[in-house]
Amino acid sequence: MSSKLAFIQKIATFAVSDMAKTKIPASLIIAQAALESAWGTSGLTVKGNNLFGIKGKGTAGSCTMPTTEYVNGKAVKVNAAFRAYNNWGESIADHTKLILNGVSWNRNLYKKVIGVDGKTAAREIQQAGYATDPKYATKLIALMDEYNLYQYDTVKGDAGKVPDKKERDINVVSPWAASTWEEMTKNGYFDGTMPGAPITREQAAVSMNRLRKNFLKLIGGNTARIVELEKQLQAIEAEK
Repeated sequence: MSSKLAFIQKIATFAVSDMAKTKIPASLIIAQAALESAWGTSGLTVKGNNLFGIKGKGTAGSCTMPTTEYVNGKAVKVNAAFRAYNNWGESIADHTKLILNGVSWNRNLYKKVIGVDGKTAAREIQQAGYATDPKYATKLIALMDEYNLYQYDTVKGDAGKVPDKKERDINVVSPWAASTWEEMTKNGYFDGTMPGAPITREQAAVSMNRLRKNFLKLIGGNTARIVELEKQLQAIEAEK
């Protein structure tokens, strides 16, 4: 699977869930995340987990980054303070909040984005001034077309209903696990998204292998010792 398709699948999990509750087209959320974050590789996304280029102060403060703004149709390079988050889930949640609640001077700024198809939403969000790029909607629609993001706007059966209040929200960490989840995310064992989701054998393997290597480094002390311990550990693991 390509990195772009993997990115789409990761964002789609949040986007489809949000759409069922808010009627913000999933195709718009995915396309904006891909465009604004350069498929998760932009400096802002890497440094501040900001997928949508939202300015201001986020849950993890803010970070100043160079950006391109369009003034009278001309591209201008400027430095701006962008919101920083602890993980992608927080960034997506904040984007949804912005679309639903607008800004302080216009709470209905993005209302026309809600409850419409992806292409219409792309045009309406540009019209509302989300970005200064005059080709913003065109770029979003191009991504929707190329990767058929409209498929995520079609939710069938119970998936389209607002979840019952008793249903577990996989994007919210349980209070009893909050501190441990934060520590494990900070130490790189998990990426900070979907704390309540079932873990796959692949994800478990990645986390366990990282822990295994860190343990060897901890007790090894030096490269030669680590190699020796690695062989001993492999021998132990091979035992039945």
